Amino acid sequence: MSVPSPFDRFNLTELYQTARDAGLVVLPNESRENIIAYLLGEKEPPPIEHDIDMWRNGIMGFLIEHWKQVETQLTCPAKSKDPRACFGCVDTQVVNCLISNETDLHQIRLHRKP
Repeated sequence: MSVPSPFDRFNLTELYQTARDAGLVVLPNESRENIIAYLLGEKEPPPIEHDIDMWRNGIMGFLIEHWKQVETQLTCPAKSKDPRACFGCVDTQVVNCLISNETDLHQIRLHRKP
C-alpha cells in the first residue's frame, strides 16, 4: 500500500497547472499518477518541449530586456521578473499576450529558445 500524497485530492487540471507552476514540462494528457510522481520527484518527466513554451521564453526575454519601460505596466506573474514566470500561465493566456502585443512580435520571436 502506498503512502498518501498531498496531491491525491487534486483533479487532473489542478495537477497539470501545479506541475506547470513548478516549471515541469508535462503534456495535458499525462496520467495523474505520472504527474504526481513528477511533482514528488519520484520520476523525471520526459524531455518535452511545447511550441508554446518557446513563446513563453520569448515573452519573458523581451520583457526582461525592456524591463525599465514595462515593469510598471505588468499586472501578471511576469512582474516578478522570473524568467519562468510565463510557465505559470495557461497556454491561452500566452497566446493572448502574443496577440495583444503583436507590434512587438518580431522582438519577442528573437528571444524564443527551447
